[in-house]
Amino acid sequence: MKSTNPLLALLATAITCTSSATIPLPPTRPRDVTTPHQLRLLHTLTPSSPPSHHRLLTTTTTADDDSNSDSTTESTKGGAVLTLTSDNYSNEEEEEEEARIASVHATFRIPHADPPTTGPTAGNPVGLYAASFWVGIDSVASFESSSCTGTGGGSLRAGVDIFFDGTLGGQQSPFAWYQFASAESGSGSGDATGLEGFGVVPGDLVRFTLSADTSESAEVVVLAENFGGNVGCAEGATAVVTVRTVLPAGGGEGGLVLCGREAAWVVEDFPLAGMLEFPIALANFTSVTFGAAGVTLEDGSERDVTGAEVRDVRLEAQGGRLTSCEVVDGKKVKCTRVLGDD
Repeated sequence: MKSTNPLLALLATAITCTSSATIPLPPTRPRDVTTPHQLRLLHTLTPSSPPSHHRLLTTTTTADDDSNSDSTTESTKGGAVLTLTSDNYSNEEEEEEEARIASVHATFRIPHADPPTTGPTAGNPVGLYAASFWVGIDSVASFESSSCTGTGGGSLRAGVDIFFDGTLGGQQSPFAWYQFASAESGSGSGDATGLEGFGVVPGDLVRFTLSADTSESAEVVVLAENFGGNVGCAEGATAVVTVRTVLPAGGGEGGLVLCGREAAWVVEDFPLAGMLEFPIALANFTSVTFGAAGVTLEDGSERDVTGAEVRDVRLEAQGGRLTSCEVVDGKKVKCTRVLGDD
């Protein structure tokens, strides 16, 4: 397969920067005020079903897991997962080969974190709330089905966490991170690495492009771009901060190789690092839209998110369904913070 520069595809991709709110943001403080970041989430690589030891992330239902937004099975993840197979190739000579992802990309505006206004986790002025927004390769369904495990199987993802801590004055600074981890470890250590020099605040428009060569002598690249809060769309704009992180990969001892079979655009409710038993609920983020979302394959072809599997965060201890996610026009994944099925 021929190689391609996945960033070239972004130059011709437009993003419509619109959103709507289902849960209003309470006007309790200036929106541009944040305090220094004190918190970290545990970015575990686990199936969508929440861990049994966490009382706010506890599975209580027994429904069959069909992993879509109509399911009553609990899940800590919402968003969309696109799985590619050999059927996605347009070249008949390659129809017996499995499709491989060379890059995944998306642009989103970092939401503000607030306490929920309704439901069992609302009304706590000293409460702790968080939400994580990330894009990834081989980071969701591959772990649930074990289809991407084996020697060297890995996962690549990057994103931004937001926090509200009532004991520290409210909204905390977001945390931008990346993670290149082994699929063999299952749940993994949950460690993520901060994107050094990539400062962000709520309201900033950011773009993540994750690139990977699936050969055994490869590198993976995390490109993070921040366009600031005054830019409506990333197309044609100049990033105010760009951080490019190159990570070694390969099939040698200790090396990781991506399967390149799955891309994801996700909202997740992670536990708090270092305090797995400490209650932390999904923040009210109003809505987030992963715009200009899509993948570039190793043969140079492009795919949008048409046909992706849509999921919702659903946790009974926090009130039931907590997101309403959808694919819009095949190019955007939008998740709105809700409570219940209405």
